[in-house]
Formats: sequence, C-alpha cells, structure tokens
Amino acid sequence: MQKNLFFKGSKLFLFCSIFLFLIMNVSAATDTNIVDDTFKVDKTVEYSKPCFDNGTYCSASAVCNFTVFNPENTIVINNQQAVNNLAYHSLNISFDEIGLWKIDIVCVDGGRKGADTFYAQVSGDGFNDSLGFYIIIVCLSLGVIILGMWMEDPIIIIFGSFGLYFLSLYILFNGITGIKDSVTTWAIGLIVLGIAMYVSIRSTHELITNGG
Repeated sequence: MQKNLFFKGSKLFLFCSIFLFLIMNVSAATDTNIVDDTFKVDKTVEYSKPCFDNGTYCSASAVCNFTVFNPENTIVINNQQAVNNLAYHSLNISFDEIGLWKIDIVCVDGGRKGADTFYAQVSGDGFNDSLGFYIIIVCLSLGVIILGMWMEDPIIIIFGSFGLYFLSLYILFNGITGIKDSVTTWAIGLIVLGIAMYVSIRSTHELITNGG
C-alpha cells in the first residue's frame, strides 16, 4: 500500500469522523429525557394514564379528555373523552408516524380541574433510540477502521465500514433519537452512507491496486 495515499485518506477520514459526530450531536439537540413512553410505529395502542389530584387518585366520577399531537405538531385527536377505568383513563391512539408525539390530558373531577402533558416516542423497532445507541455504533465502526489504518490493512477497514452502512440505513429508515424528517435526518443518513461508501471503495481500490 502506498503510504502517502494512505496518510491522505486517513486525514480525510478523520475530518469526516469529526463532522459526523458534530452533525449527530446537533440533530440530537432535542431533549429525549422528556420521553414518557415508547411505542412501535404503525401500532394502535390503548394509551392509559391515571388521574391524580394533589398526589392522590381522582374520584370514580372524574372525566379526562385527551388531545394528541403528531411529530409535525398537528392535532390528530382533539379533546376526545377517554374511557374511565376507575384506576386509569384510556384512549386508543394510532401511532402511525415515527417521532415524538405529545399527549395533553385534561381531567375534571367535580369542581376541580387539572392537566398534564406526556410525550411518547414512536420508533421503527419500538425501542427508545437514545443517542448512546448511535454513539456505540459509530465508536465501534471508527475503532475498527482506525485499527485497520494503523495496521495498514484495507480488509479490516472494509469490515469497519459495514457498521457505517448499518448506521446510515438505520438513520434513513428510523431517524435519530425519535426524530425523522425528509430534510435533516435524511441528509445525515445520506452523508453517513457517503462516508461508508468512500471508506469501503477507497480501501477496496487500494487492496486491488496494491495486491492486498
């Protein structure tokens, strides 16, 4: 392998890696600690929450209405009365879009009235996609790639690029930390895919031209 080409490729890859971390941190600026529940996309869920009044359960005659906002902040359920199950109030919600959903609940119990807000993250796999998941994948991939660069072994570098391919496809299909749109996360997914393609194609080219 030609060391000068390898060195130049290493500097470019280091720059791309730093850029990748920056754009992922910016995209994850939304505070995912506010998430109360996590659901899988395209599922109808019996969303249930108890009614509290000053730290105690509301009476059996309490009435609660739900207002639900999708990730685009569009109202999909407007002030609809929930079913009173005594211990909790429930309403069927169809989570048909990936992202952060907002559920406002207003309860009336006799002459008293209270409100609460909950956030539900809807993801492709039904898990809370915290930033830590993406950092683990990126660190593992970059670790293997850097090891391959240090050993000047393009095969190891190609193996490391597989993690970036996985990450890019995951972002394209599921977004980042519960956020998915056709501009920000889609662009990030394409950027990660481009980095993965550059690393793997460049390593394959050097493997072929230099005879392994």
